[in-house]
Amino acid sequence: MPTNPFSKSISRWFRHLPPAAFDAVLPSGLAVQVGFVTPAHAPRFTAGYEQLSEQSRRMRFFGQISSLSSKQLEFLTRPDGRNHLAYAALNLANPAEPGVGVVRAIRLDADSKIAEVALTILDAYQHQGAGLLLHAAVHVHAAAVGIEQFLYDVSPENSRFIEHLIAIGAVKVSHDHDIVRLRLPVLAKPAAVQAATPAADRFRHALEQVRRAEPALRSAA
Repeated sequence: MPTNPFSKSISRWFRHLPPAAFDAVLPSGLAVQVGFVTPAHAPRFTAGYEQLSEQSRRMRFFGQISSLSSKQLEFLTRPDGRNHLAYAALNLANPAEPGVGVVRAIRLDADSKIAEVALTILDAYQHQGAGLLLHAAVHVHAAAVGIEQFLYDVSPENSRFIEHLIAIGAVKVSHDHDIVRLRLPVLAKPAAVQAATPAADRFRHALEQVRRAEPALRSAA
């Protein structure tokens, strides 16, 4: 059987957190499966984008595009595990649905210790805790591959996410009419979250969930 170079590329960087899925229960009670994004997710990305509201598209993509192009899908579904990290969450009760949400982190360049982060949750699943879990997963993975800082470009409309980031320790770097930029150290362990806020407590719990999954993930790799 021929070797899949994409799989080899991923496994090389996943010595600490392999690209296997793990199950978790959100604070809302929703059971989800979180896993590293692969090309097999492409149809889910296409369907999921169509389900985003106009406001969600505007907050996530800072404008309107009618659909994802084949070039965009190629990029979004082929993270390499080192310079481009991406996790998706699926609803275990309805696995045929496009999904719950996705998070990704992309290094500024190949040698940088800084990455830009983007998080998207489908409208039907917002405010249930999926974003916390996906955000925690990308923090744990980033630390394993040497990323130390995250940057977030957030629409001012997305005040909830801005407030969440600040509550767990982020600082604003800049703010113009269209984008608020924030910076946050990578928080790979619950103890690294220094803030004493309810949001920080929830994020610490999400980190604990991800880190409890690591031994099972390693044994499945």
